[in-house]
Amino acid sequence: MADGTSPPPDDPTTYVPNARPGARAPHVWLKDGTSILDLFGRGFVLLRFAGEPDPAAILAAAERRGLPLTVADIDSREAAALYERRLVLVRPDGHVAWRGDDVLADAGALIDCVRGAA
Repeated sequence: MADGTSPPPDDPTTYVPNARPGARAPHVWLKDGTSILDLFGRGFVLLRFAGEPDPAAILAAAERRGLPLTVADIDSREAAALYERRLVLVRPDGHVAWRGDDVLADAGALIDCVRGAA
């Protein structure tokens, strides 16, 4: 789900980590020594930076649609700067599906879009 940001330079010799929707979620080491990439692969993951906003509406919409979704609270300034938004929804394959600073008014539409039902 596009967020209006410009894509990084398209240079196959230079990797520019970014968390734009459609990009592979970038690696960062977490405070406990694990990789953020270890969070992905078993279902959708909603990364929440700074402990807010409340993701209850997104979780409820996912549950109503049978979409496996967990929330991971990330306490890392480095990760927050890299991911650039307070909420980042990552698909099981490790690609960013959506990101934003606030929960969308229609969380159901977001879930439908990322699961391919919209």
